[in-house]
Amino acid sequence: MLFVFIFASNHLLAVNISAIYSSACIRDTGVIISVDDNTLQLMTLKGEIRSIPRFDIIYITNYPVGSIQIREIVNPEESDIITVKTIYENEVVDMVKGWMIDYSEDQISFLTTSGTQTIIDTADIWDIDITPMDGKSATQKSETIAYRFVHPYPFMHCKQEVDGDREDKPVHTIYPQHLLEDPLLIKRELDRLKEGYDRIRKYENNRRFYPVPQVYDNETSLGVWINLGNRFGSSKNRSNSFIPSIVRESTDGPFSFQSLFITGSYPMFFSVHEEPQIQAYYKMKASYIHFSIMLDLSLYTMGSGKYRWTEEDLEAHDDRENEFLHLAGGFDFGPFSLDMTVINKMYYAVQQGANFHDEDMDVDKGSISYHNRFFRMELYHGFGYDRKPKLITMPDDVSDWEEAWIDAYNEHLRSIADYYANFQFYRFNLDLFNFGKLHPKYSLIYRTLDFERKPNGDGLGAFKYASRSVTNALYLSYPIADQLKLSGYISVEIQEKKFGEEKLDEEKANTYPKGGLSLALLF
Repeated sequence: MLFVFIFASNHLLAVNISAIYSSACIRDTGVIISVDDNTLQLMTLKGEIRSIPRFDIIYITNYPVGSIQIREIVNPEESDIITVKTIYENEVVDMVKGWMIDYSEDQISFLTTSGTQTIIDTADIWDIDITPMDGKSATQKSETIAYRFVHPYPFMHCKQEVDGDREDKPVHTIYPQHLLEDPLLIKRELDRLKEGYDRIRKYENNRRFYPVPQVYDNETSLGVWINLGNRFGSSKNRSNSFIPSIVRESTDGPFSFQSLFITGSYPMFFSVHEEPQIQAYYKMKASYIHFSIMLDLSLYTMGSGKYRWTEEDLEAHDDRENEFLHLAGGFDFGPFSLDMTVINKMYYAVQQGANFHDEDMDVDKGSISYHNRFFRMELYHGFGYDRKPKLITMPDDVSDWEEAWIDAYNEHLRSIADYYANFQFYRFNLDLFNFGKLHPKYSLIYRTLDFERKPNGDGLGAFKYASRSVTNALYLSYPIADQLKLSGYISVEIQEKKFGEEKLDEEKANTYPKGGLSLALLF
């Protein structure tokens, strides 16, 4: 409770005492601690928890008091108590323990076990426990305060009672502040409180599906990347530098729906390479499921012909890969997450001397991750195969135009040399969160490509090619002002290649340093 005072001393307010009238001169006075579709729970100043049917209520009056003191909860088994935890000095501590009595979009009001009202920000919630209450849940006081809650005007003729334990002490007279006399107003107010209690229960039910309360924050950034040494994120016809990027993170609160949207040139931490690339990327998380989709926008703005790799993009002995379509989803439980791709398409190109080949490939990909408040680890694995399509067998019952199309397609396939490609990659990501405002992220990427092509009558030569590459990349971001963030990355790719016309009898190794820098405005 000392922590609560230090952390939320600016949020200590008066406690709202409610008088619930079920008929003339019959009322229950206390604090509303729970509301559902049919009943509300009221904790009286004498420590008794009462359940009152909503349809019996004819009038509600509210009285503000500084605090309440209860010697003992008479029937604690009738209700639950809420414990909210937060991060304080890098430790998980109790922020408040008590009962929810009011809420707004961004804040929740609690009646603590010591009898005071405390308001907390939902963004500060780290964990929530709702447990059955026991007799020790309320702070037992040696002294209590006696109140006389004056009846509102319609009930002025009713006998005035004293609430609390008087013990020959002065009685504090409190006059009504807020009146609800219309059944529709009463229903609206109770429905509003019910939404707050439902939200708390939803937080408690969903927390086991979230590694942290908020995977994404409410933040938008507009930035521009400048990149050097690119091999995959750009080509002769498409660039990944000086392309504005918009990154929008949004959340409905802790343990609720959260999403991430990226458009423009930005790193893809799930991809086969580490470089920023033009994209439209969306990822969402709701309860135990997550979903993501990515599309390279330049494929449609430029057309597939200009989007593909060309011989000018590659070295004399080289290969390139980049993903242009991604659709995936998975399941989350606690700190663990499992992800599988439904669609994942990649363009690749291989060049060996005067021989050049480019095509697209379906890559099956999956990942597993572990996330806690200190770090996040992700491991991706993907593999794909590509070979010359087989000739189409002519069906018996086809129309003339279908037959002509099949003949033309088969003739095209006969002109293509037989080829076979085998691709595989692993990617390991590590995010570290205990570096203050500095957010370091490390990626290790391992790729392999084996390719073989046979000669054909149109002059396409036969060749074999195999490559193995290892990439180490470090990403950093740092807010240099309230609305300005500096980001960047450096990486080194080491690639070993083997190639030849009939067998892999030649070797070559290359080292490729790369880097990028971004400046973004925060909103």
